[in-house]
Amino acid sequence: MALKILLVDPDETWLSAAKAFLIAQSYEVSAVSNGRDAQLSLYNDKFFAVILNYEVQNHSCMQVLKFIKVNYTNQRIIVIVNDKRYVDNGHVSEEKLQKLGVAEMAVKPFEIPYLKELLEGHQSLGDLMASVTKKEGVSEELEVSMTDENFSRIKIDEFYSSQAVLFDIYIKLKESKYLKILHAGDTFSKERIDKYKNEKKIDSLYFHNSDRRKFIQYNNFLAKKLIDNKAVPVLNKVNQLKNVSEKYVEEVFTHGVKPQIIDQGREVCESVFKLIEGQDDLYQALRSFQNFDPTAYSHAFLVTLYSAAIIKQFDWQSKTTIETTAMACMFHDIGKAMLPVEIAKMRPSEMSPAQYEVYKTHPELGLKLVESSRAINNSIKQIILQHHEAYDGTGFPYQKKGNKILTLANIVCLADDFVHIMLDNKLQPTEALRKILTNKEGVKRYNSILIEKFINVFVDPDKLQKEAALPSNSRMAGQRKVS
Repeated sequence: MALKILLVDPDETWLSAAKAFLIAQSYEVSAVSNGRDAQLSLYNDKFFAVILNYEVQNHSCMQVLKFIKVNYTNQRIIVIVNDKRYVDNGHVSEEKLQKLGVAEMAVKPFEIPYLKELLEGHQSLGDLMASVTKKEGVSEELEVSMTDENFSRIKIDEFYSSQAVLFDIYIKLKESKYLKILHAGDTFSKERIDKYKNEKKIDSLYFHNSDRRKFIQYNNFLAKKLIDNKAVPVLNKVNQLKNVSEKYVEEVFTHGVKPQIIDQGREVCESVFKLIEGQDDLYQALRSFQNFDPTAYSHAFLVTLYSAAIIKQFDWQSKTTIETTAMACMFHDIGKAMLPVEIAKMRPSEMSPAQYEVYKTHPELGLKLVESSRAINNSIKQIILQHHEAYDGTGFPYQKKGNKILTLANIVCLADDFVHIMLDNKLQPTEALRKILTNKEGVKRYNSILIEKFINVFVDPDKLQKEAALPSNSRMAGQRKVS
């Protein structure tokens, strides 16, 4: 069933073009040019979303928003602002709009296809699956020319689909040249995928970056199903969650900290908790997991996984604590997006002293990026800020020491260092742990209790005796959950 959209804009030309585009994307669209007709449309019909221009007249945008707030509390609303200066001079306040129920604000100029991205960001998996126009069989293959930066890659062995494909799937022919082998709505053809894998030796599939949120939603749904299935090997579960987490972190780095992106993050973090909480043989995967792709996105997932595994060793661990830390891990390096590109791509060992000083600002830059978001709690913000602080005071940005560092932040620091050692040196997890333990100066960076608990991560839990000990100088009380 097509989702219904109400478009409200005084520009008749733009309104007509936007309506035609959304209809082509399988939406059902009502388009009006004034606030009075918008209110009448809302009275007569139900809409998945309202896209409302701030400059609409008769009635004004604010009048329409107040009408919706009183009569249709749960209505999704996207407000379009024609001029960025309205925002810069405070004439339009995103916070004020949010209080009136606005889910998102979009500032022109933007291309009309951006409306598709805006709408899909607010759709549940059920909405996405219901709105796909299903076709019988498989469409003809289509060659397209588009720059490589527009595509996300997934290993062909790790691609899964619903019966009706949710988004276009491509193979790469050469640089900036792709072949669309499955169209959105096609009946999923495993035979076609296997043909490319076995006959043409294709090892990767691609989808457009604009469909990344769909990928995250569907594959997190699959991850939850796999995690609940006791018959599925733990490594399969970790791989599935890895794919979801990597694409999620990529989405954060690409589009920033938006409310709907944060909501998706919470769902991914719930999956991380379910995996950690319910998988007694996870330690086996953590000892030998080798499916590493040394990118910023894989790094964030591995830091999340090992941080959550350390927390799981403490009696004070909880769903809230693990999910809070998981979210912080996925965001922990977001400040690097504000660094000069050449520094962001370097490892500290490759930097000049001047470059390293710039690099050391990324925790503070990360805090600035998330500071205004009410959807991210203070614990997450403080972990982002402190994830490079060391227990012996040798960290940055503030050289905090001992009990002045949040325990969860020191856990993330340990997991972060461990993952870098493992990936940079191409070591097995147990070898990377050994490298940390044999560095007498380096091990002082962490509370000794955390080191003990990290060793336990790699040990069969049946051989461990539960302990209730907290880190000796912990700032976290055993009875208190992270807020």
